[in-house]
Amino acid sequence: MDVFGGAPRVLRYPRPVLVKRGSDALLRCQIGGDPQPDVVWERKNVPIVPDGRYCIAQDGKVYTLAISGVTLEDAGQYICRAKNSIGETYAAATLKVEEQSQEDQLEKPFQVPEVQQEVKVVPPEQEIKTFQHHQQIQPTPKPDKEADLFQDNRPRFLIKPLSLRVDRGEDAAFSCKLWGDPLPEVVWEKDGKQLKEIYESAHFHIGQQDGGWFQLKIFRTRAPDGGVYTCKASNKHGTTVAGAVLLVEPVPEHRGENHQNGFTNGHWSPNQSKEKYPRAKHSKEPQLNAAKAKKFTVTEGKHAKFRCYVTGKPKPEIVWKKDGEPIEPGRRHLLFEDREGYYTLKVLYCKQQDCGLYICAASNALGNTLSAVHLSVKPPVRFKRGLQDTEVRERDVAVLECEVPEESIPTAWYLEDQRLQPGSKYGMEQKGTRRRLTIRDVGADDDGVYLCEMPDGGKSIAELAVKTIVKKLPRRLEVLEGENAAFCVEVEEEEMEVYWFKDGLQLRETHQTIIKSFGKTHILVFVNTSYQDSGTVTFVAGRSKTSSKLRVKIRHCPPICPVEVQMNTDCPNGVLLSWSPSPNLQNSTKSVYMVEFQETGSQEWQRCLTTETGTSAEITGDSVPCDGKYRFRICCVNKYGRSGHVEFPKAVHLPGPKIKTPLRNAVVTEGEDAVFCIELSASMIGTWFLNSTQLQASERVSISQSKALHTLRFHNTPQVYDGAEITFIATGVRDSAVLQVQVKFVPQSEADQNKRVEAGSPIVLYCEVSHPAAEVRWFKDGRELHREEGLNIQSDGNMRRIVIQSSEYLHSGVYTCQSNDDVITFNVNVEPPVSFKEMAAEERQKSTMELDPVVLHCELSRPDASTLWFKEGVEILQNDNFTIQAEGTMRRLIIRSAQLSDAGSYTCQAGENTMSFTVNIKPPVTIVEPKDDVRLERYVSEEIVLNCELSRSNGDACWFKDGLKVNEDENIRLSSEGPYRKLSILCASRRDAGEYVCDTGGDSVFFQISVTPPVKLSSSKKIDGIMQTFAGEAVVLELEVSRENADVCWMKDGEKVEESSNITITVDGLIRKLIIHSPKLSDSGLYTCNAIDDTMDFQLKITSPLKILKKDEIKTEYKALLSDDIVLECELSRPNGEVKWYKDGGRIEENERFCFEEEGAFRTLVILCAEREDTGEYLLDAKDDSISFHVTVQPPVRILGNSGQPDVQEMVAGDDLILACEVSRANAPVHWLFNEKPLLPDSRINIESYGTLRKLTISNIQPSDSGKYMCDAADDKMLTVIKVQPRVVEFLTELHNTTVMEGEEATFKCVVSPDDVQMVWLMDGEIIKPSERIFIEQNGLCHTLIIRNVQLLDSSRITAEAEGVVSKASLKVQAQVLFTKRMEAVMAEEFGEAVLETEVSLESGEVQWMRQGVVIQPGPRHTLILSGRRRGLKITNLSLSDRGTYRCETLHDRTQVKLNVERKISVRKGLQDVETFERETASFEVELSHAEVEGVWQKDGLRIKPNNTFRVSTNGSVHGLTLTNLTLEDTGTITFTAEGLRSTARLNVKTPVVILKKLSDVRFEEGSPVTLECELSRQNVEVKWLKNGLELKSDKGVRVYSMGRKRCVQIMQSTVSDSGVYTCETGDLCTSCTLQIYRELEIVTELEDLYIKEDQNAVFMCEVSMEDMPGDWYKNDHKIRPSSTIKTRRETKHFLLICNVTSEDAGEIKFVSKQVESVAYLEVQLPASIVRPLRDRTALEKHRVILECTVSNPRCEVSWYRGDEELESSERMEIITEGCYHKLVIHQVAVEDEGTYSIQVGEHTSTAKLLVEQSIKFVRELEDVEVSAPEEARFQCEVSVPLMKPPVWTLNSETLQQSPDIRLESRGNVYTLTLKSTSVEMSGTVQVTVGKAKSCAALRVTEE
Repeated sequence: MDVFGGAPRVLRYPRPVLVKRGSDALLRCQIGGDPQPDVVWERKNVPIVPDGRYCIAQDGKVYTLAISGVTLEDAGQYICRAKNSIGETYAAATLKVEEQSQEDQLEKPFQVPEVQQEVKVVPPEQEIKTFQHHQQIQPTPKPDKEADLFQDNRPRFLIKPLSLRVDRGEDAAFSCKLWGDPLPEVVWEKDGKQLKEIYESAHFHIGQQDGGWFQLKIFRTRAPDGGVYTCKASNKHGTTVAGAVLLVEPVPEHRGENHQNGFTNGHWSPNQSKEKYPRAKHSKEPQLNAAKAKKFTVTEGKHAKFRCYVTGKPKPEIVWKKDGEPIEPGRRHLLFEDREGYYTLKVLYCKQQDCGLYICAASNALGNTLSAVHLSVKPPVRFKRGLQDTEVRERDVAVLECEVPEESIPTAWYLEDQRLQPGSKYGMEQKGTRRRLTIRDVGADDDGVYLCEMPDGGKSIAELAVKTIVKKLPRRLEVLEGENAAFCVEVEEEEMEVYWFKDGLQLRETHQTIIKSFGKTHILVFVNTSYQDSGTVTFVAGRSKTSSKLRVKIRHCPPICPVEVQMNTDCPNGVLLSWSPSPNLQNSTKSVYMVEFQETGSQEWQRCLTTETGTSAEITGDSVPCDGKYRFRICCVNKYGRSGHVEFPKAVHLPGPKIKTPLRNAVVTEGEDAVFCIELSASMIGTWFLNSTQLQASERVSISQSKALHTLRFHNTPQVYDGAEITFIATGVRDSAVLQVQVKFVPQSEADQNKRVEAGSPIVLYCEVSHPAAEVRWFKDGRELHREEGLNIQSDGNMRRIVIQSSEYLHSGVYTCQSNDDVITFNVNVEPPVSFKEMAAEERQKSTMELDPVVLHCELSRPDASTLWFKEGVEILQNDNFTIQAEGTMRRLIIRSAQLSDAGSYTCQAGENTMSFTVNIKPPVTIVEPKDDVRLERYVSEEIVLNCELSRSNGDACWFKDGLKVNEDENIRLSSEGPYRKLSILCASRRDAGEYVCDTGGDSVFFQISVTPPVKLSSSKKIDGIMQTFAGEAVVLELEVSRENADVCWMKDGEKVEESSNITITVDGLIRKLIIHSPKLSDSGLYTCNAIDDTMDFQLKITSPLKILKKDEIKTEYKALLSDDIVLECELSRPNGEVKWYKDGGRIEENERFCFEEEGAFRTLVILCAEREDTGEYLLDAKDDSISFHVTVQPPVRILGNSGQPDVQEMVAGDDLILACEVSRANAPVHWLFNEKPLLPDSRINIESYGTLRKLTISNIQPSDSGKYMCDAADDKMLTVIKVQPRVVEFLTELHNTTVMEGEEATFKCVVSPDDVQMVWLMDGEIIKPSERIFIEQNGLCHTLIIRNVQLLDSSRITAEAEGVVSKASLKVQAQVLFTKRMEAVMAEEFGEAVLETEVSLESGEVQWMRQGVVIQPGPRHTLILSGRRRGLKITNLSLSDRGTYRCETLHDRTQVKLNVERKISVRKGLQDVETFERETASFEVELSHAEVEGVWQKDGLRIKPNNTFRVSTNGSVHGLTLTNLTLEDTGTITFTAEGLRSTARLNVKTPVVILKKLSDVRFEEGSPVTLECELSRQNVEVKWLKNGLELKSDKGVRVYSMGRKRCVQIMQSTVSDSGVYTCETGDLCTSCTLQIYRELEIVTELEDLYIKEDQNAVFMCEVSMEDMPGDWYKNDHKIRPSSTIKTRRETKHFLLICNVTSEDAGEIKFVSKQVESVAYLEVQLPASIVRPLRDRTALEKHRVILECTVSNPRCEVSWYRGDEELESSERMEIITEGCYHKLVIHQVAVEDEGTYSIQVGEHTSTAKLLVEQSIKFVRELEDVEVSAPEEARFQCEVSVPLMKPPVWTLNSETLQQSPDIRLESRGNVYTLTLKSTSVEMSGTVQVTVGKAKSCAALRVTEE
């Protein structure tokens, strides 16, 4: 986060200005900032006012101060000060004024300032802290002697610059001595930047002296001067680099400053001191408004990064502060300057205490500035107890502990960004909500920030400080390749033996590796790092170490400019430029060369061309804008930047560009776009003109340029541009063309051009021209038309019309409208008018019921006439309900389901004639209620009411009884109220029984009425006299009725009896009962059951009941103990009353324990020797009265679950004791005793009782509470024995035996839980007390005992006792073994042996030999020598890897020796010259006499670095170099060098013949010309062509030729026989292709349309003229992909199979093969359903009847059936289909046609019944008959036609059936009824029914 981005900063510093006195001076400074800063110029802290000689100006971000007529007094330093609301900055400018001319000054020899002469050269053997004045310069060795040491002339450092440490303000000087031929040039840099970029010139001086000595001196050092300084020496043979470190120590008054001492990668600041001294300020610190500071918020545990960009010369010193206090670098605070020049503060793992105001303060000698930001830290999810910062010593145990909110929450531990895993190093524990991390064997690398993280992101943070190395290495360091990598550590003591390692190998100081120690500070610097320097850097001090991972990123640099530029002017019309790539150009990054040109006299360079791989370019006149002289330059560009420019040696004259494609005249129609194009030979800017007027881009005109192609486009070209001249002009180029604009007709639709009108109608022909002034002429059949009567020719704007007012047949013909440029044609056909055929008026009147279909039809005079249908003047459009059909001359309008709203007037209009129809829709009257037939049973004399509810109030309904219409009379009433229709029979009789029908015409409902005879009463029990009973005894009055549904009424003494709680009236079949459950005396009386037709009486008498006296005084609750006697007693109202005893509902029988006693009116129950089972409810039942007794037999109190044995419990001190038991009764008292003493409640003891539960609680139990606890419940006791154990103390980490040397420090550590345990330390059983030598510490769970300066007497047994738990360890103190003889360096030869020897102080002293930290064990090459006090190590068969430092150690001392191994190397097999071709691989090998020798490969003197092209390998003593993908540029000298040896060979790369462009397979249509072409890498190469393996020669039809590097075969007119494989061969190379000649493709068999039912399979087939021709299938222009339901197959024909088609599969199916296609359509027939089913019909005989049905699909197949017989159309039975409507019309219907008709539509069927009514009349009616019983009665009638069904005979509405007493006969049309045995009851009405015809007669039967 760049929080200070808006502060002012200097973008370009002022340069020193040197002017002559009296001239003008101009000082410039470029400053940026947001908001724009205010800038003031100052001199000597006084602002300069712009007047007189001073002028202040601003141009953008450049601020200038102009001084006119300068004097010597004007010389000095000027300050440019910039300030805005965020911050401020300064810049200094120096003005020098001289008396003499500048040229004279330059002629004098350069004078070194006096202060610079103090630079002295010190021999490299001395350790330099500072240079002293007046020190003598060492004599310089002669160059020629030193040159003898080297075999080449590359620069070499004879004496390297040495690292320095100086106090702030002192001068620092670096010196070095170099050798090289020629003498190298030297550049000094600091942290990768040249000194002049970061320092003002007066701050440093670079000098050179004879003898190759070079010096750098820095004056008055400042804190930012600290860092790494490099000296880079270069000559034409190479470059070398050496570095040194400068440390600037703060003087006491500056100690408190937070210096960043010098390293640009910013990872260390070695000169920080913990002493607090006041900071010396340069000037008054600017005021800061904290309220305006920016706000920055982070979540706790995240990082915060602040960046501040500060500029100034001298380089400013930066101090970071928080809330006014300086910030020191630490574990969580990083301070550095990044590569972009930003000063950065990074706060890691933010905590709450990091909140505050952060200030970046910058200052230098000229002023200061500051900027601020406020940091807020948001707390995450809270821990109950967070981690605490901890400090431990190395090899101690560190414990970090926190507490989370809940036990179930998991946690993860991190060391900064590394997640920790449990193991031998880290222990992770989880107890309840506590989380603990134990770090064992703590080392310096364990120092850092630790985090405990919960899943929701909550973190607790703590820092672990390890007391070893004071300042440790960073965990990682990243630098760019070429930068310096600096490491700094600080240790506790100055005189410590330290080592630096990289990847386990000890580092030695070289010219690129600086290792320096300054007291406690130790520095390692890798100068000019490379990628190979990446690795792990380790610093070891004694037994402590700290590590850092170094990562060197590859630096991507801009390319190097090309070399050896040349210009060849011999080319015609151009120049040839050539160059060579730089030898040091990197091939890993893609680079391009860019050539630019500059016309002579111009200052502007323009791009000419770019090329990637070429090293030459031909520049023609087309590449430059115009004729003239040009200069050229070239540079190299890649994605990381561009190189410098290299200019070609001279200017050359080039001609200008030419026209490649000229302008062409354009002919367009008005309104179209006109396009003009011109192509030049070079890309240049041109101008377009219209009739000498320059054109600019606008909405009407578009001007574009693509390289050399220029385009002009006119949009919607107007007529005024006709004949305009279009001109293009560019530098040296001019061309013109003409624009012609034609008048065109606007295209018309086919309907407008083909007119079809009726005679008498007007004819209007019109067209639109592109210009309103265009003239046209009209023609008919080739004859020009002119305006005349009835013919009008019109012109209106762009419209042209011809109007014929009233057309006649002679007006038919072809009309044309012609202009000068276009013609349009119209076809006119005049037809006679359309008329309707006559139609009867009654056919145009349609009446139907609602929901029935309506068909309106008419017939026209012409079949092609169009018609429109209207309803009430509104046009009717086809929809779901309306269908409009046209079939020949017939026109139909079908209303599928008529609604009431469809009634009205309909009109069919054809031309000017119309025909009207009237449609009346009657809503069908339906019966709403009842929906089903009704059956009623009534009794004689009851009222019968029949109700019907109609669908409409005005609907008509008729009532019929047994087929005869019912009319009102005295007993029958008919009524109508709204939609309700009622028939009432006031007094029913048996003759009113029968079938009643309510008929509305369209619907009917049946009522079946039956009338039953009167009710009779009877009783199965004989009732004599009076019924007597006692009060309270239930009384039941019962009788039987003759009918189950008979209603009866119960009465008492003439009043109706109502049901109540005491009286119940029941009905059970024929049985009727009256029940009095508890009668009283008042219930006596006469009870009558009245059934209207019959009655029955009951006389009832109630007497008084038996009672129990004094019930309130009787004791009913008895409680007794076991074995007691229980007596229950009461007194009755009568002595003779009988009673019964019950217990819990069961009757008690008298026995030996239960005794019944009677004494007068007293009744007693005695229970002897009571038991627990006798508990319960006892009842005395005296019939009329009863009383209950509750007896409880109580058992003794028991403690439930008591085993009788003592319960023993063990507890831990501090817990709560809870004893509980359950007693057998809730009210049972108990007592608690402790050791037989009663317990009473107090602050610790709580006694509770809940129901049957008894509870004792003792809080915070102690061992003194151990004992016997008793719960005493009188009859039972429970005993518990409690044993209280002390709390558990646990050693998590035991003590360890320790062996130390005398005088050292002994440390014992243990980890004990819990943390409040009382710990006692003992030495041989005696308590240890703290003293000056003995320290006892505790940190949480960790307890430490430290014994310093141990003596031999301290050897003892150490014990740690924690509340009785102990841990023991032994302390052994040994005497020190020291070295008495130090070792000297040993020199040996390779493969020889070396002996390293030393002496120790004790003969028994043990030593161990080590190398690079690894203990050396005896082996084949290593032998340990032990002789008295002499100790030695013998190494045989030495190798170079044995070189290094060997260390011998005792427990108390160490010594080391350096072993040098020399080797003599020779070349066994040298390099050999290699000659090969381009793109091949070349290998070089050299064999040395020794293995594992490092060597360097070079090509043309440049070191080869391994990459994709160069691979370097080493296998023992053999070194290899492999070059792949060779190019001509790889030709050169290959050199291998190794330790002074050298081997050279020559690599020569030649160009082979390569096929650049190979042949490729082609297909052509027969007759087409064919050319096969390939391209070779060279021109003069012979090739051979073959076809199908046979050589091909040129003939009449085939031409074989060459064109440059191309080789071609041309077939003039191809045939099918030319197909084959063609091959071009040259030597071992060849390329082939296949030529296929095909004939034109045709469709042989087209696709056919398919109409398929849903779920069936659809198969399409198409055949083409050629076999094996691929093709594609499409549906609705979308390509068909094969799937599980779609399959394609190609045989000789092409097939498409669609399985189980659905409605979505319908559409256009297309087959496409090459350029031919075939189209068909797939229609899917959906499954049909019945929309409107058939309805039952009743028809009269010999009339027409229609059965109608509507289906959902007009194309579905239907079948008609009568019963199971399928019907077909005939003359009498017609089957009609009209779209979705299907009709069955039966003409002249007969009785035989009656039955069930059905229509089958797919799986659906609709059924209806057809009834045929005959027209039957009675020729002879029935006549009344009177007979005497039992004579027979005979009735006879005659009908008009023979009957298919026999007539129905009824007597008094009861249907008569054939039986022995009833005889039914027929003879022809005569029907007879004979009643053989008559009786008086048979008198009544006899009726015969035939269809709707009825005849009645009276039968009177009299007694004899």
